[in-house]
Amino acid sequence: MPIFSPKKKFNPHVLISILVLMGFACTTRFGKVEIVLKVPNWAGRWVYYRNHDSENTFFDSVLVSSKGIGTVTFQTTEPIVVAFTLDKKSYPLLVVAKPDEIINLTYSNGWQVNGSLETARVIEFQEKIDKTSQFLSEFEQKIESLDSSNVRLKDSLLRVFGQVKDSLKDVLRNEAFLLASSNPYDLSSAFIVNAQLNSEQLLPYNKYSKLYHKVDSSLASLYPQKQIVLDFRKTLEFHRFTDSISRIENVLYPGMVIPTLQFETFDGKSITIPGIWAKWVLLYFLDKESIENSSIVYGLKNLYSRYKPAGIEMVTFGVKADSLVLVQKAISDSIGWPQIPLNDELSLGKLQLYGIARLPGNILIDRWGKVLAKNAPLQVIAEKLDSLSRVSKPKPAIKPKADTVPANSPQ
Repeated sequence: MPIFSPKKKFNPHVLISILVLMGFACTTRFGKVEIVLKVPNWAGRWVYYRNHDSENTFFDSVLVSSKGIGTVTFQTTEPIVVAFTLDKKSYPLLVVAKPDEIINLTYSNGWQVNGSLETARVIEFQEKIDKTSQFLSEFEQKIESLDSSNVRLKDSLLRVFGQVKDSLKDVLRNEAFLLASSNPYDLSSAFIVNAQLNSEQLLPYNKYSKLYHKVDSSLASLYPQKQIVLDFRKTLEFHRFTDSISRIENVLYPGMVIPTLQFETFDGKSITIPGIWAKWVLLYFLDKESIENSSIVYGLKNLYSRYKPAGIEMVTFGVKADSLVLVQKAISDSIGWPQIPLNDELSLGKLQLYGIARLPGNILIDRWGKVLAKNAPLQVIAEKLDSLSRVSKPKPAIKPKADTVPANSPQ
């Protein structure tokens, strides 16, 4: 019977994985790696480098000659990521080296790489990010330096800046996707898929989660114990966690109307939200640490006393806090607004209906339940209430002046 039966559908990805693993197994031997640095600007300086698999441990350094040349050699059995730095803080140079490779790195208005295609790809991509970041920074500075009186020109240039930024970011995003998706077994893909432009992810996890998991599974199949792969998995877990929080928080946002829910206060009273007779209601969600935080309670009391005459009501929710704690807090801090404990699974599930994923959190609603603000600092809530108070105040009636004096009026 043939190994591959024609009746069964063959998955080509399985064969690729097998071939990659076989190739990797055949190369598990020590091989010498030589990295030659040719950087005139580094002449006479010490350059530190470390294996990216070692946690913050610099395993060696090299003194660059007066001609700007430094050579690093080491033995390895598998591909290795080496980070170079001058100050042990920033890492302008990342090299992916394989056994028996001789890699030449020359700097002259940019890096030229010979001997490692993967290193060339990752350095070239990083340089594009750096140049784009510098261009956008200089562009923005020029706009800010314009005379503030020329508002129309600045607004016009800011719109152009936004369009240029989006366009350049799209170019980098497409390249990052192509590099990572085409080379998921390369160690450099762990850096490329997670690349940022000015602290913004080029490939946001919520849109490119499949690519993140493709890189993760590919690298884990080859290097399950490699630190760089384990670190990437931690990054993946972080992205997954923040994405789940964002999904919950996006359930409810300003402009929407909260669902009508019933609650029971710590003293057994039943209330329905929305349904409290007030112009505005601030729902504030606290965990145990927040309840015991005197500055938060003090801020809420000040807000309540200041805007209570204007028509605000407040409700605090103690998440995983029993009624006794809330009773003690109400007495010790003279809290006069309703307090609701959320302990059981049903009550805690209501947090997701409100889109609350992080504590402390808050929602400001009007009397009909429309969300006016969410998870805003108390100062921002105060400013919002000031604005709402001005709008809600009726304008005084002005009696129109008579154009002529009535005939029967005394002269």
